[in-house]
Amino acid sequence: MASLEDLEDLERERDQDKKAAKDKGGSDGDAKMAIDGDKDDDEIDPEVLNGSTTDIIYRKRLLENDLRVMRQEFQRLTHEKSSTKEKIKDNLDKIENNRFASPHFTPH
Repeated sequence: MASLEDLEDLERERDQDKKAAKDKGGSDGDAKMAIDGDKDDDEIDPEVLNGSTTDIIYRKRLLENDLRVMRQEFQRLTHEKSSTKEKIKDNLDKIENNRFASPHFTPH
């Protein structure tokens, strides 16, 4: 778990990196994203700015858990899709075989 001092050090390093990028004329990848993106990277949610370290860590864990659940759901849906495609393929093969094996089949 990160202490308040660790978080402050990380924030200080991030601010120094941003300042260095501005001094270089914005040749940093983050600066390009800020220009290309819909939302500026410098905008931080007020809840994060006003929240305690514990609240921020809790919020981070919630987001990580949501991400994990979404990945699992994506994998489940991908597997279900492939299973359904396989069943459709098998059924189409059966239909094709039954079409020609039928005793009432008369070609045109």
